[in-house]
Amino acid sequence: MEATRKARIFNLSANNSRELTGSKKLLSVAAEGDRKAEWHQSTAAWLDTVMFWAASARIMWCFFYQPHRLPPSYVKWISSLANLDKRLLDLLRVIRSKEWIYGYSSAYSHLLISYVEDRGYPSSWGDPQVLPAFGGADADVAWKALGVPGRSGVGGLPCELMHSTVTTRWGLDNSCLINAGVRFSLGFIEAMALYLPVHFLPLLLTRPRSILRRHRAIPALLAAIRSATFLSTFLSSYFFAVCFTRTLVLAKLFPWIPHDVWDGPYGCVLIGSLTCGWSVLIENARRRGEMALYVLPKALRASLPPNWIASNHAGARLAERIVFILSLASLLTFAVHEPHSLRGLSRWTLAFVMNGSNAGFWKKGKREVATYPPTPSSNSTSIQNLDRL
Repeated sequence: MEATRKARIFNLSANNSRELTGSKKLLSVAAEGDRKAEWHQSTAAWLDTVMFWAASARIMWCFFYQPHRLPPSYVKWISSLANLDKRLLDLLRVIRSKEWIYGYSSAYSHLLISYVEDRGYPSSWGDPQVLPAFGGADADVAWKALGVPGRSGVGGLPCELMHSTVTTRWGLDNSCLINAGVRFSLGFIEAMALYLPVHFLPLLLTRPRSILRRHRAIPALLAAIRSATFLSTFLSSYFFAVCFTRTLVLAKLFPWIPHDVWDGPYGCVLIGSLTCGWSVLIENARRRGEMALYVLPKALRASLPPNWIASNHAGARLAERIVFILSLASLLTFAVHEPHSLRGLSRWTLAFVMNGSNAGFWKKGKREVATYPPTPSSNSTSIQNLDRL
């Protein structure tokens, strides 16, 4: 009897060790799966960030030099946020085409005269023939003769004119830092007017009563503030990068480089375009993907050959239809099999299309409460058998 009892105890102990080993393996597999999922999520977030950065850089560059490549409504929206005089945009374009060169007279020399006079400055501030083309001591002499303050060591157009009229009411036109700060503040106010409906409208449509509850309203308000901070940082960082390039740092470090380069297409405008997109890091990681998907089609359109956009090109129409078919088929497939992989408005719309009023966000799901006792695990059963022995 004693031998039989010991044998039974030995078998139960062996079973327990095998079960514990199997449990450890399952836990390690689950942990490995969690690590892979976390890696995939972080990689996807960075891909979204890089995609938004590249697309926004292309869009901003085209806004200044090739606005015809962008949708007119989009150009109008960027113009209202940037608050730039059209004559300044025209100047940047003729500098790109080398029809307006510092230190020389040309057919476009008068381009900024009316703008400068409207701003209340001497007309000579907008004359390329008298503006210094290079930095250094010669530029300082020219600025003293023209009466331009705070621009020692650099050439080009005075920043008072590049800042447009944003800081004119406070008499702070010559401060690049204040220009960036004021643009941030004004942009934040406009962005809040844009993003408050974006974050609160879904609550009003799906759960209107929850908007009166703090645990729903406060996160939505904080999300709107975060989005508004992103957009205002996007705007102000662009103009600060422009001033950083042409006035504050780079032009002073390299005074022998002509200011036609700093104010040209591969100078301050390019650096500003490459800088502003990183502000998307302020946004929530999931929102970054939505915003990348929003700007990507516009950037791709701006990168197509001009004749594809301007004319009724047969190849462009065919490519457009193929892309539409594949995109819609992909969205419908994911809406049926992996609805959680969709984001934003596409997830809501397709859920309602596929499920109607039974879509998960239209009605609150009921949690099922288990009324049966829990099933005992094999480990607890084995331990109870040992206790009996």
